[in-house]
Amino acid sequence: MEERGSTVAATDDPPLVNNLAIQLSSASGHRLETYVVQVPKDQIYRVPPPENARIVEEHRNRLPSPTKKTPWRKYLLWAAIILVVIGVIVGVSLTALYLSFTPKSPAFSITQLTVKNSSDDGPPKYNLALKVQNTNEKLGVQYGSTDEASLIYWKQTLATGSFPAMHQDAGNSTVIHLTLLGAEGRLPRDVEKSIGDKKPSHQISLGLKFNSPLVMNNWVLRMWTRNMDVTCTFRVSMMGAGSKVLSQNCQTKLS
Repeated sequence: MEERGSTVAATDDPPLVNNLAIQLSSASGHRLETYVVQVPKDQIYRVPPPENARIVEEHRNRLPSPTKKTPWRKYLLWAAIILVVIGVIVGVSLTALYLSFTPKSPAFSITQLTVKNSSDDGPPKYNLALKVQNTNEKLGVQYGSTDEASLIYWKQTLATGSFPAMHQDAGNSTVIHLTLLGAEGRLPRDVEKSIGDKKPSHQISLGLKFNSPLVMNNWVLRMWTRNMDVTCTFRVSMMGAGSKVLSQNCQTKLS
């Protein structure tokens, strides 16, 4: 008896369905049979094989997390920050140390001038009192003696002498005295009048120049050596007894 085929149909299915025709090939000598299965379109499900989930999980574990930072980068960042902070501290400290021990010029001011006439019509002696201020707060100053101090009236040298050797502590102030011997020859007329005055009627402007080698030290540590050149211009009420310094300007240069 010949069998056409059997049909499985769901009469309650929606009108739109997919007809899936599956042809099964039988062994040689057998007839082909055709089965038609009607399945609702919105009820087709596909479940992946379990090995797919395992492959995806292994691949996910091998990939680094995009939001996770490696520890060595964090360590390098902190090390860089620490080095920058240390560099700033060292730089500020060295700058402060350099400014503290950078040599500054001593300050000079003339406080008094007296003139003594020698006997036998010899040249007069000029005595000058100078106030010396060591402006260095961390450095002491050792002044060397020189024989190049000179008192000047206009362009004429009135007297010469020496600058004394001495030592000054840091920030110290002291008064030194220069004794200058007048030059041979006749004095300028204005100077003679000013020396002979007993009243301040002949004011006169003078100049003073001297130099000295300096050694600046901190305790026993010798830190700087400089050559000092001092130029002062000043005006006195007179050059006789009772002379007063009316104005002055002293410039100190280190080289």
